[in-house]
Amino acid sequence: MDITIRFVGGPADGRTLAIPDASPPPLYLIPLAPSIAELMNASLDPSPIQKAEYEPQFEGGLFRVAGDGAYLYRHRAAPLTPEKRDALARKREEARAAEARRAAELDETWQEIRRERPGYPEDWRDL
Repeated sequence: MDITIRFVGGPADGRTLAIPDASPPPLYLIPLAPSIAELMNASLDPSPIQKAEYEPQFEGGLFRVAGDGAYLYRHRAAPLTPEKRDALARKREEARAAEARRAAELDETWQEIRRERPGYPEDWRDL
């Protein structure tokens, strides 16, 4: 008897897969293809194939099943290393700083418009 599993989240989101087995596996690994940039910059030694991990979703102790009868498998992301966590925090801080700069530029531009047209509201958001 074949069973069908549906992947939720991660690189295989929404895909289904028929497995020739009577029971769903406790963990499913999907090999990830390297990006084109990685392939072009690769040395002679190939890097190990990365895999995305998917685990079954449970509801009330039973496998969670989609409307079409497929077992649902959730993406299990690998834990972040301290270096990746720091890089992510830096990127978030840079994004916040860029947003603050854009907001300041917008407010400054709005103040110039208000000086030229005194009838406009105090804040551009009040338009």
